Amino acid sequence: MLNQIAQLGDLTLKRFNNTASVVKFALSVFWHAFLPQSYHPAMRMVLVKQIYFTAVQVLPVFIFIAFIFGSIIIGSVILLASELGVLNEIGSILVYFIFNEFSPFFTALLVALRSGAAVNSEIALMHVNYELNALQTYKIDPIDYLFLPRILSGVISVTGLAIVFSVIMLVSGYVFSVFFLQMELISYLRILLNAVSLDNILMLLLKSMTFGFFIMLLPIHSGLKTGSCYSDIPVAVLKGMVSLFVALFVIEAVSLLIWLV
Repeated sequence: MLNQIAQLGDLTLKRFNNTASVVKFALSVFWHAFLPQSYHPAMRMVLVKQIYFTAVQVLPVFIFIAFIFGSIIIGSVILLASELGVLNEIGSILVYFIFNEFSPFFTALLVALRSGAAVNSEIALMHVNYELNALQTYKIDPIDYLFLPRILSGVISVTGLAIVFSVIMLVSGYVFSVFFLQMELISYLRILLNAVSLDNILMLLLKSMTFGFFIMLLPIHSGLKTGSCYSDIPVAVLKGMVSLFVALFVIEAVSLLIWLV
């Protein structure tokens, strides 16, 4: 019994220390984000490359996936609304579902699966190879040169892709509205404009930015905690991705509670 209590205490202490370490790292990145000297030419070059890798390079596949899943989801929502007899509220339903829930969350999942694991592996490998120490030896701040560009690219990329996803889902909604409701484009646009509010747009942007921030922050932090052996890299990546997906679901739950309140 005492051993179990001791193990529980050790686990709780480790979780607390890890959370405190993440918060400290996040605050450090925030501080550097507001320093003009952080945005030197080398940093801007890395930022552009990261945005290209995270958002632009994946855009064709992302649009295809967004159209397929968007069509399925929007079609299901419209059919369900028709069966429940709430088609008069279809504008509000679509706006809430697209802007508040599906677009930011689904975009975050796709980016996390592709870029989160890649960044985690990259930083872990650099840590094992002592490349981060080499940067510090040459008085190059890893936060400015490595971490901040990747985190900013996550924020920018997830937000931009979520907006693209929202547009694709709105187009899918119109296609299904034409087939199932025989609705004209003007009527569809009028319904959406009457339903959308500033709160919906702010939720989309803030939620996407928060997702993007943690999609890069947590894998980087996990990579920095890698051991000194190459065999420690897969373990660090696994821990980082588990922490990331837990964080994504927590953010989703908190945003839902905020909206309901």
